[in-house]
Amino acid sequence: MTVDLLTTSYYTGERLAEIRGTILDVYADVYAEDIATNPFFSMGRFEERLEGHVSAGGWGCVIAEVDSEVAGFTYGFTARDDASTFKLCENMLREKWRKRGISRVMHDDLMSHRQEERAELLVRGERPRLRALYESWGYEHAGEKLPFPDAPLYDVMVLDLRSA
Repeated sequence: MTVDLLTTSYYTGERLAEIRGTILDVYADVYAEDIATNPFFSMGRFEERLEGHVSAGGWGCVIAEVDSEVAGFTYGFTARDDASTFKLCENMLREKWRKRGISRVMHDDLMSHRQEERAELLVRGERPRLRALYESWGYEHAGEKLPFPDAPLYDVMVLDLRSA
């Protein structure tokens, strides 16, 4: 029987240069179809959003590896307009590592480093199974948001970190 070894590592914005390539590689894998069909999801636009998120302050990222192979990452930052809110921006896994609980492990590791009162994330409206997954983690639907004029419509999900 083979046992996979899952490890997670936490990074702050000061260490982005060390992990930028990893983040971009995973993003390119996970969003390959969207990148090919929607300019909003292009690599260039993602890099712009990443830079904006890091520059906001309070940026943190967890990268998961299974047997030294990068499985995915999750990251977010402290909201500019509300320091009591952590904006969870990305939580993505390469396809071969899905449905193993790794996404939850990354999420919980990232949240263990946070001091904010709540976490907020956006889920595309056309992904109800993903929304249901976040609801099973304790997130509640709090509305809808169009974060950029050319972005898809997202559901806003909020998690109370004080009771999580």
